[in-house]
Amino acid sequence: MKDSASSSTRRKILVVTPDDPAGERLARWLVDSGYELTRYKEARRLVEIATEEQPDLVVVSLEGMSSDDQAKMVTLCSESEVPAPTLVLTKDGDGMTGSMRGGCCLDWMDEATAQEKFVTRVRAMLRVASDARQEPAAAKRDGLTRVYNRRYFDERLDMEIERARRYGRKVSCVMVDIDGFKDVNTAHGHQAGDSVLKVLADVLLSSTRSSDIVARYGGEEFVVILPEAVGNEAAVLAERLRRAFENCGIRFDEGERAVTVSCGVATYPDHASDSATLLRMADSAVFRAKSEGRNRCVVAFSAAEDDFESEAVTAGRILLVEDDDYDRSVASLILRASGYEVVEATDGEVGVSLAKSAHPDLVIIDLQIAGMSGLETTRQIVQMDEMKDIPVVALTVGDVPDNLEELARVGCRGYITKPIDTNMLASQIQLYMKE
Repeated sequence: MKDSASSSTRRKILVVTPDDPAGERLARWLVDSGYELTRYKEARRLVEIATEEQPDLVVVSLEGMSSDDQAKMVTLCSESEVPAPTLVLTKDGDGMTGSMRGGCCLDWMDEATAQEKFVTRVRAMLRVASDARQEPAAAKRDGLTRVYNRRYFDERLDMEIERARRYGRKVSCVMVDIDGFKDVNTAHGHQAGDSVLKVLADVLLSSTRSSDIVARYGGEEFVVILPEAVGNEAAVLAERLRRAFENCGIRFDEGERAVTVSCGVATYPDHASDSATLLRMADSAVFRAKSEGRNRCVVAFSAAEDDFESEAVTAGRILLVEDDDYDRSVASLILRASGYEVVEATDGEVGVSLAKSAHPDLVIIDLQIAGMSGLETTRQIVQMDEMKDIPVVALTVGDVPDNLEELARVGCRGYITKPIDTNMLASQIQLYMKE
């Protein structure tokens, strides 16, 4: 999927702070992310400087200011007509509420935040500002997260499905639900819950295409409309979003597990013929993700598949041996969406053990796994009496493996190249399953 909103096009960002270390740190983060940068120390001239420079975004750090100057700057940012979206870095910034000010977004963030979280917020604010320039939508935005609200989402989903129907195209919907959100609110308060919602919104806005519609569906649920995206593309994006949010590492107590999300994916017309059914299918996929352990993505079954789900699951069991979390998650997601049961292993030793106990119908092994090599893992699995008729397929980087003869010698029936072609994976596996 192209046209990602996360890619910078040399947007200009104005950083205003009297503190040299803070300014250098922010400058380094932004330049490393591909943005054009201008720095000023004169925070009191914020409106004048922003008017002269015409940046796409203003970042104001209160670090190094006296308490009186900080109070004046908060008032200035809240009430003035700064001609650009403005992000203010301050202590306890995540507890302050953003707003739409003069057609521009004003937001707050903790000055001690990490680089990834800061850059994600910057990208999200630039995305909102870009959308607003093309279509003034302040009334269509959720007040807390700045993504679109439920009413606007419903309107756009109907429009996108009608467009897809008219031109014979597809449109996918990803529903994203925060795992254990009520527990977060109960244990840490609603301010903590609000900060989780804002981080998730930032991830969704910064990691999707400019043509995608990101909205808050209600409570802790978000939805993303993906025009012209087929099921596999939507599934891969959902997994990328899930992983990006998990990598934010949101936790409120030491030793506490990071907050995660579960995602459900449904596509028109594969899973539904109208918007209401499409949402139900995506929601049911989220429910399955929750019931299977949370923190995962699930693709909806079509009506026909749902009737015979038990048959589809027992049609084939695949052992996937892959130590790269992203590649393993994507391959597993696509295979499960195609009706296969998938057993996962992250190294060769576990793969050999599962080959004995899980009785798979097919084994897929990454040749580049750490520890016991993929070749040695394959050799040990093929030599098992119970596995002598079970096909083993290699995952390898490049068009043709350099060690093709050795692959055949240890017993591989074939290979699949990485990066994985998500549109072809299911059909490739089906060929081996028929052997």
